[in-house]
Amino acid sequence: MNNEMLALLVHDIKNQLGVLEAELSLLEAEPEQGRAHRAHQHCAQLRQRLIAYLLLYSGSENRMTAAASDESPSEFLNSLLNVSSRPDGAPLRVDSCLEAPPFWYFDPRLVRIAMEAGLHNAWRFARSDVVLSAKQSGDFLVLSIEDDGLGLGAKDPSAESSTGLGMELCAMVAKAHSTAAHEGRVELTPRPQGGTRFEMWLP
Repeated sequence: MNNEMLALLVHDIKNQLGVLEAELSLLEAEPEQGRAHRAHQHCAQLRQRLIAYLLLYSGSENRMTAAASDESPSEFLNSLLNVSSRPDGAPLRVDSCLEAPPFWYFDPRLVRIAMEAGLHNAWRFARSDVVLSAKQSGDFLVLSIEDDGLGLGAKDPSAESSTGLGMELCAMVAKAHSTAAHEGRVELTPRPQGGTRFEMWLP
């Protein structure tokens, strides 16, 4: 794991521990079941994130390495409906995957980490809808997360409770899926009907 990636992970862990500390401080001052549940849920999310970080050590010293396997994009997206770090009541649905190929080669372990990061970002901004979809565009599989928030440039309503890895690490995951002709990438663009679209392009 290179120094840039390690710095991103440590920064994310620091932020999450700071949020958890604040939640526990409020709970100590005013015990309340709902608040205790949220703090417990945050602990569970942090534990899952740390497990995901440990998996990244299987990469090389200088760059993340993808261990690609034959995966169904549709089944992969449906598995994200049951992520353990999904907040209570957070909206999430899978759109039609008619444009998705039946199978694609990618590392589900790494892509899941990046997609969960994208989901947590969408949940912070979404008003009532977060949608997963997949399609093939030329030589790429495009996995998308769309939210119906206020769009790019909007103030984060919960900036102090970010649990995402950030676009930098998501980009590293995408770039780990590279071929001789193409390099994976991520894009963050305005959603035509309002909101934001996160896309992961995997060759």
